[in-house]
Amino acid sequence: MKIQYLPIYLFISFILFSNTLVAQQSFPLVNNEDSPSYHVRLNEAVIVDKRIFENDTMRYNYNQMKYYIKTVMPYVNVATIMFKDIQDKTSSMNRRDRKAYIKSKEGEIKVNFEDQLKKLNITQGKYLIKLINRQTKINCYQIVRELKNPISAAYYQSWAKLNGINLNEAYDPEKEHEMERIMRSLGY
Repeated sequence: MKIQYLPIYLFISFILFSNTLVAQQSFPLVNNEDSPSYHVRLNEAVIVDKRIFENDTMRYNYNQMKYYIKTVMPYVNVATIMFKDIQDKTSSMNRRDRKAYIKSKEGEIKVNFEDQLKKLNITQGKYLIKLINRQTKINCYQIVRELKNPISAAYYQSWAKLNGINLNEAYDPEKEHEMERIMRSLGY
């Protein structure tokens, strides 16, 4: 009974395999020889072995960090998009119009996100700052200084320092290897 279905399985697997071959792009390479060789470009594939932890505490800390990062990523994405949008739109504005535009965006952030951001704990706030630094390639202190003013940046930095957060710290993937691993596993 299984043997009679074998040709059907082979046919279906051949069709599925041939579709994956069509999806690949091949680019001919120019050689001095008579027959050209072809180069196939594939998407990057990250292969990760099963994570083995030394103890349950390390597993718990890793899973908690992953949960916290998943919690703050929507805010990081919105902040990154909004910062790039502000940079693009205000690059050609004069000082007064730029200040008014930034003030309107600040009001929009307060209305849409203030209640949700207040619910974050200190650790989630640290991750939020680090991930914004990672995504924008600019630390949060410089962002506040650029969008508001140096006095506001110093105020927010001192408030953050009281809570154990450093807005002026640059994101270092070597130092934050666990966070970087989690971000790569999430596709960022």
